[in-house]
Amino acid sequence: MIGCGTIGKTLAQACQKRFSKQVTLRAIADTDSTRARRLQKSLNPEPRILSPEALIRQCDLIVEAASQSAAGEIAMKALALGKDVLVMSVGGLLGHERRILDLARAHRCCLYVPSGGIVGIDGLKAAKAGRIRRVSLTTRKPPAGLEHAPYVVKKGISLRGLKVEKIVFEGNAAEAVKAFPKNINVSATLSLAALGAKKTDVKIIAVPGAKKNVHEVTVEGEFGSFYARTENVPSAENPKTSLLAILSALATLERILSNVKIGT
Repeated sequence: MIGCGTIGKTLAQACQKRFSKQVTLRAIADTDSTRARRLQKSLNPEPRILSPEALIRQCDLIVEAASQSAAGEIAMKALALGKDVLVMSVGGLLGHERRILDLARAHRCCLYVPSGGIVGIDGLKAAKAGRIRRVSLTTRKPPAGLEHAPYVVKKGISLRGLKVEKIVFEGNAAEAVKAFPKNINVSATLSLAALGAKKTDVKIIAVPGAKKNVHEVTVEGEFGSFYARTENVPSAENPKTSLLAILSALATLERILSNVKIGT
């Protein structure tokens, strides 16, 4: 487990309780040594605290729950050693897609990407078996959740005291994950599942008074079209993380460990 924040903690606890008969939590890692020790002491038996490099060498399945800036490197190091890897900070994979896919294929190992804070990935994967014409994502967030994003700071966009909705960003997924590295991982997931980052349209809207993050996905193709809307409740432990994203990580781990696979 690389990253001992809310998602890493939840998955670590699940390894020792919910999935205790199927998996052993061997080691954890975090750039914040205090946070790593705190998680270690809460677990029984206590996993070792290792560097990410040592952890990757010693474990069969690597879970990245660290940051977008670290995700791509972690994935490539793990796959190069023939280790399976589950990536939560999906935006960090964009720009490295070709190399990552080549590594997974060459070393006969797996990259797992949870659906995260959106629904509709199952339908998108099915639609990709045919032809897809368009994939778009419109995300609505409280202004406070966007005001420190690099794009907002660089452009000098004022989000305080908003009275009406404000379109903050329009572009593609490749641009979106760089502009909003902590806000829009779901756009990377959509792009990896279908048309690619430069062909996935993204719009981000600040909504005054909003209490939830809302993601609206529209897909059009030869199958017809579908629209999926997700209203995310934040995690009680970390309001910056959607509860559904945490549950999605748990469901993905369960799918990896299960002999029965349900859904597309």
